[in-house]
Amino acid sequence: MAKLNKAPDGAVKARVLVGCALGNCDDVVEVAVDDLPGLVGVVDADPAAVAYAETLTKE
Repeated sequence: MAKLNKAPDGAVKARVLVGCALGNCDDVVEVAVDDLPGLVGVVDADPAAVAYAETLTKE
């Protein structure tokens, strides 16, 4: 996986799709917009996906 940039101001929220260094499945994280092309299949930055993940309760 490519080196990730520290999420700057204006970073986007994304839903983690698979467990990885960014977090566990269904976590919501902030990632730099420039990193999104290299994270296809790992995170989903679609606002609907983020909203869904934010509704899930973590136990």
